[in-house]
Amino acid sequence: MVEGPTAKAYAIKISNNFQNEVVKEIFVRSKKVFISPEKLVGKRFSEANSVGKNILLLFDDDTAIRLHLMMFGAIHIYKIGEPLLKPKERVKLIVTGRRRKLVVYNAPIVEIDYKEKILQRLTSELGPDPLSNKWDKAKAIKNITSVPEQKIGIALLNQSILAGVGNILRNEILFRAKVHPERVIASLSLQEIEKIIDHTEQLSKEFLECKLQGRGIKELLFVYNRFSGFCKVCGHPIKFYMQKPINRKTFVCENCQK
Repeated sequence: MVEGPTAKAYAIKISNNFQNEVVKEIFVRSKKVFISPEKLVGKRFSEANSVGKNILLLFDDDTAIRLHLMMFGAIHIYKIGEPLLKPKERVKLIVTGRRRKLVVYNAPIVEIDYKEKILQRLTSELGPDPLSNKWDKAKAIKNITSVPEQKIGIALLNQSILAGVGNILRNEILFRAKVHPERVIASLSLQEIEKIIDHTEQLSKEFLECKLQGRGIKELLFVYNRFSGFCKVCGHPIKFYMQKPINRKTFVCENCQK
């Protein structure tokens, strides 16, 4: 699953590599096309941005394309005339400009609509995004405390509480905050919740920096995917289990995380 930092990294790379392209042709395979794709022909690409795990392609009028890559989606930018790297049947979107074309493979969500409508929907559905210039720590804390009976390990994956946090981030955030994923939110102190929120912001930024520099994120992983491993801090065995009822891979040091 693409997490917020990966979506943001994609947006930055698209902005850099597809800048000022004027749309000559568009191909889309999606049920979420709410305005004619032909409306984009002749429009100049202005920038890409991200909201949580969503990638937005913005054009110089009031139209936009929303992408959600989930598990298997990918985006490539080719020079005109360069062959596609993957079979055409995997293509969900092609935006062809004068010098380059942007190709989206396997994305389960490709939405074309007016920019303001897309942004209004995302704003109403999603919690604060730690990588946004509108990041609101107070709202993030309020959202978490609004579900006191929920386990914190489950709440962190709820995109209406915090946008962009995926399974890798939630495991690493809770390890750094020294909080067990099975703790219900009502049992957490305000200081513990603030630590979780602070680590959410900091780790998201570190994750993004690794992506932008073309490095893997292995250096950031203290517990995630450490099957039969030992805690890098205390040496205690890392416990792996599937947290219920969401059935997501969960890694915890039960010596460090209480």
